[in-house]
Amino acid sequence: MSADDIDGAGDVWDRAFGEMRSRFGLPHLPRDAESDARFDHRMRHLLQHDASGAWVSHDGDCVTGLAVALVREGLWVLSMLAVDPSAQGRGVARAVLERALAYGNADGPGLILASRDPKAMRRYAMAGFALRPAVTAWGRVRRAGLAAAPGVREGDTTDRALMEGVDRLQRGASHGPDHQLLLDDGSRLLVFDQGRRRGYAVVRRSDHRLSLLAATDADVATSLLTTVLADAPDTREVEVGWITAAQQWAIRTCLAAGLELHPVGPMMVRNHPGPMSPYLPNGATG
Repeated sequence: MSADDIDGAGDVWDRAFGEMRSRFGLPHLPRDAESDARFDHRMRHLLQHDASGAWVSHDGDCVTGLAVALVREGLWVLSMLAVDPSAQGRGVARAVLERALAYGNADGPGLILASRDPKAMRRYAMAGFALRPAVTAWGRVRRAGLAAAPGVREGDTTDRALMEGVDRLQRGASHGPDHQLLLDDGSRLLVFDQGRRRGYAVVRRSDHRLSLLAATDADVATSLLTTVLADAPDTREVEVGWITAAQQWAIRTCLAAGLELHPVGPMMVRNHPGPMSPYLPNGATG
C-alpha cells in the first residue's frame, strides 16, 4: 500500500462494512468528512510505522481489497481487512491477509478484533487464532445505577509511561505511537494512579465512544469505566465494545448503567498476548 491508495481503500472499507452491517441488520454508520479524515489519519499513521504490513489488491486502477497489520514490541495486530463486495469470492481476502500475516514473527503473539462475518472468523481460525466470543454494550446511560468512582483524574502527555506500563502488563506490549493516534482526534484521557494500582481510558469526544481501557485490577477498571459512563451525554447512546467473558467487571458496570448487551464479532488471539483482563481493546490498534 502507498499513500496514493488511501482514498480507494477508504471506499472499499466503507462499502465492505456497510454491506456487512446491512446483512446482519445493524444500523448504518453514515460516512462524513470527520470519519474520512479519521480514516486518512489512521492510514497515514500505519504507513509511517508499519509500511511492510500494509497491502492492497487492485483491479486496474481501483483498489479492491486491503489488509493492514501492525507490530508493537513483538505483538502482531490486524488493524483492518476488507474486500469490496464486488470482488468477494475471488481469493482477494486470503491473498492480502497472507501478506499481512507475513509481517512480523509468525510464531509470536497476535490479536484480531474480528467482525461478525463467518468467512472472516473461519479465515482467522484457520490461520491459527483462537476465538473468544464477545459482546458490546449499547444504549443511554442510567446514572442512578452507577456507584461513585473515586481516584480518577484527567490525564495528559506526562502519563505516557503509566499507559505503557499497564499495556505491557495486560497485553505484553505497549501501544507505543498508537497512543498518540488515539489521542490526536481530541480524545479525552482518564487516568487512575495510586501506587501500584494504575489504569487509563481513552474516550473519543465526538461520540463519547470508549476507545481503549486498561488497568492493573478490576476495581481500577470499574472506576474508569464508571467515570466514562457517568460523563456520557443524556442525548445520545454510548457503546462499550469487545467485552469478553474475562471482563465480568465491565458487564456488571454496563448493566448497572442500563446498557443492553449485543453479540458482536469475537476477539481472536494467537499464542499468549497477555492476560488482557481487565482490558477493553481498540479495534484498530488492539
